[in-house]
Amino acid sequence: MCCACILIYNVQLFALPQFSLISGNRCSSCHVNSQGSGLRNDLGWYSYRDVGAFIPENINAEGLWGLQDSIRSMIGNKGNIGFDMRLQLIRSRNESKEQRILPMQMSIYGNYQLLPWLQAEGNYNIGPVKYPGQQSWSASVILQSDNSLPQLRLGFFQPTIGIRYDDHTMMIRQLSAGWLNENVITPYNSMTILAPYFSAAGAEFTYESIHELTVNAGIFSNATAQQNSVSNVDNGSLMYSARAVYWPRFSDNTINTYIGTSILHNQDFSLINAFMGIGLTDKLSFMVDMSLSDLQDISSRKMPLINNNREKGKNTSYLAELTWQATSWFLPFTRFEYSELIVNNSYQSIIKQMVFGAQVFPLPNIEIRPEYRIFDTSAPGYISRWGAQLHLYY
Repeated sequence: MCCACILIYNVQLFALPQFSLISGNRCSSCHVNSQGSGLRNDLGWYSYRDVGAFIPENINAEGLWGLQDSIRSMIGNKGNIGFDMRLQLIRSRNESKEQRILPMQMSIYGNYQLLPWLQAEGNYNIGPVKYPGQQSWSASVILQSDNSLPQLRLGFFQPTIGIRYDDHTMMIRQLSAGWLNENVITPYNSMTILAPYFSAAGAEFTYESIHELTVNAGIFSNATAQQNSVSNVDNGSLMYSARAVYWPRFSDNTINTYIGTSILHNQDFSLINAFMGIGLTDKLSFMVDMSLSDLQDISSRKMPLINNNREKGKNTSYLAELTWQATSWFLPFTRFEYSELIVNNSYQSIIKQMVFGAQVFPLPNIEIRPEYRIFDTSAPGYISRWGAQLHLYY
């Protein structure tokens, strides 16, 4: 999940993508990773531990939640641990398919400050590998002698590009590949441009010394990209990434905005993202995102050959999402997505998706996300689905 943390009544923060617009905070305010997602730092942990419709003390469950404080005390001030477990109840766009419970994530995180200028971090996802190119683990060392200087990250991790979302069914990193079968219904795990939890060996610089600016630039191995089928070039080739985000705030910090762009590129593949948004502190967020993928060999995406030929393709996706913070624990949202794939400058496949849902936090460290989806594909008519997500985190 990406992006920042949200400040509510001066004590409560969440770590969800849209809340950079509600709070004006950057991802690194609460996460070890400058793009968000994964391990939370001390501020990220302490600030969201009491958010919920019910307070544990009021339902005689304070002992269970009190264990968290004991664990943090044992760890000390040089390290952190954490986890995310996500289960999703969903039916595919294929009407003949039954609903399923998908284990989206079961990740354990940890980091340790080895020296004042050196820390090590890593995670392992116990859940099953569902997507081509998905990795079960990542790890890196982070070098930074002073907060005013750039940070260097070395290891096996995901390049910092675009906005990192926690919903694997969002189309911003998928192909609009309705042509996969006669029903124009495509399984999600055959559509990924970049798989969830994609990681690669590489090095990345991050600069955040200017409060309103984040800049990332990296160079990575192409070996795992081959698994993900975002590239049909030699394993020995390299990928390059770059990202810049500007985070201005206005009207005495009541209006929060961001605008940014990123690129991931190798010899025959590029993914360009442009994103921006505006939010009112503790009230609303509205964010938009666009991705443009230039694919030199569309059949390398685990797709069948078209007319026995390897074809070039361009995939463009758009996303717009509005979230209202009704209370600190109830946040309804609506999202519209549009994705278009053009193969060899002629064949066109379009998929549209409308989602109505809410993020509900019944107790601290527990999120339930009910949603209703409406799909519009090249097949006649519309398809609608109920779904839900359960997220446990620490």
